[in-house]
Amino acid sequence: MAKEEPVEDLSEMTCREIIEGMPTVFDAEAAGDLAAVVHFHVTGEEPGDYYLQIAEGACVFHEGVPESPTLAIDTPAEVWVAIASGKMDGMMALMTQKVRAKGDLGLLGKMASLFKVG
Repeated sequence: MAKEEPVEDLSEMTCREIIEGMPTVFDAEAAGDLAAVVHFHVTGEEPGDYYLQIAEGACVFHEGVPESPTLAIDTPAEVWVAIASGKMDGMMALMTQKVRAKGDLGLLGKMASLFKVG
């Protein structure tokens, strides 16, 4: 996927479009030698399963359920859109159980540095 101009208002995008676009804002330098699979199980008005495969300084979007995710994020679509657009804090969403995660929670804490918006 080619790099695109940043979108001014992510809240105008669907959850799938946001996750699919994450590789375009992936920071390979921040990732270093990270190898991981991040699974998004999206519920609510836009249900779906997507995952990002991170390896060798690249990030690739896939639709479906990965075999063994490093981190699994279970989120309502509207919550992930709010997090991605900066209208909700991701760690607060996790602590208040608006988002559930299992696996490498340290990776969850690094998401903001791995994916730069703006």
